[in-house]
Amino acid sequence: MRRAHRKSKYGCKNCKQRHIKCDEARPSCNNCLVTDRTCSFLELSTTLPVPLSRLSSAQQSRTPPSTSHSPTSSRLTPPRLDGPQDGSLGENYSLIHLELLHHFQSGLAETLGSNLPEVVPMLHHCIQEAFRMPYLMDELLALSAAHKSTIAEDRKSLFQTEATRLQTRALAQFNAANTEISDENCLAMFLFSAFLGHHVLFDTFSCLDNLSSVLDRFVQCLSLHRGICAIASHSWSNIESQIYPNIPTDSTPTESSQFHQSDECAGLVELIHSGELSSSASQACRGAIDALQHIFDKQRSRELPAARRITVIQEWPVRISTSYIELLDQRRPEALVILAHYAVLLHRARDYWAVGDAGSFLIRSIARHLGAYWDKWLQWPKLALDLPLTAEGIE
Repeated sequence: MRRAHRKSKYGCKNCKQRHIKCDEARPSCNNCLVTDRTCSFLELSTTLPVPLSRLSSAQQSRTPPSTSHSPTSSRLTPPRLDGPQDGSLGENYSLIHLELLHHFQSGLAETLGSNLPEVVPMLHHCIQEAFRMPYLMDELLALSAAHKSTIAEDRKSLFQTEATRLQTRALAQFNAANTEISDENCLAMFLFSAFLGHHVLFDTFSCLDNLSSVLDRFVQCLSLHRGICAIASHSWSNIESQIYPNIPTDSTPTESSQFHQSDECAGLVELIHSGELSSSASQACRGAIDALQHIFDKQRSRELPAARRITVIQEWPVRISTSYIELLDQRRPEALVILAHYAVLLHRARDYWAVGDAGSFLIRSIARHLGAYWDKWLQWPKLALDLPLTAEGIE
């Protein structure tokens, strides 16, 4: 007579078909491990690899018993993976994520200027904070995957998909946290916003199909960068002291007065003064122009490291006002002309992985969109591309 046993209501398919009790261990039950069967639990969403300790235990249980018997149990029972089931033990990560983390520390770090003394401590804090905040880890890995998609042609689709999936998961976790900015989380929130902003900038320029859709994405990107500005302005002294603990805060020029001022945006100032904008719109455009001229001056400075002269392109989106973003969303010609001047900075950084041909695309597309009436105000951006100075001559 068969010995009765307690039924396992949530056992795997193999155990149910064999009418044996399943121990319900994850990611694979012990019965399937011992008999070399593929457990149905492995088909679930978890990506946690089978621990080596469980594999070695199963292998030992398949080894023929020795002639000398131990006074203890005749075989080893693999341990259960007890503990929280919310992903805090790493169930959400796999070997590809280890590859992405390594790439962030090596390949991607080089594009951020990892040879610069101020970048090294920042990267260290990024990793440390990411281990503490899952949403930051997901976005860090998402940005790494986005970069990998530009250099690994044979796995481009894989990394593009993973970058989107990780970014979506990061945003969900960040929004679910719904926490206020504090001294405890300000660094993690700032790094998350900065990485997300960089990622969205890449997403914006990765598909240069038509001006309207690119502008729609860019407006969303600018709105996101306003969030970075809000976090930074709230706790910048605290953030700066954590990222650069051993570097004097005045070691790199930051104020406009510290740079040699030039006149790249002089024509834009004349445009705003001669136009018919309202007082508030004129003020918003003038603020965007001043911020843009500051970045031109900063990029030209020999005191600024070469790597920073490239990544400085992300500063303008942080500095502009919400009112200017609204004007750009409305496709106001003055706002588009200012954007064409910013595109010169993008064109100079065209070798940077997150930018590519975005600068050239924007200048050409805005010139065609605005037509001959605005040629006068677009001459300087066109000269940067060696383009004809009339809209009719632009292909």
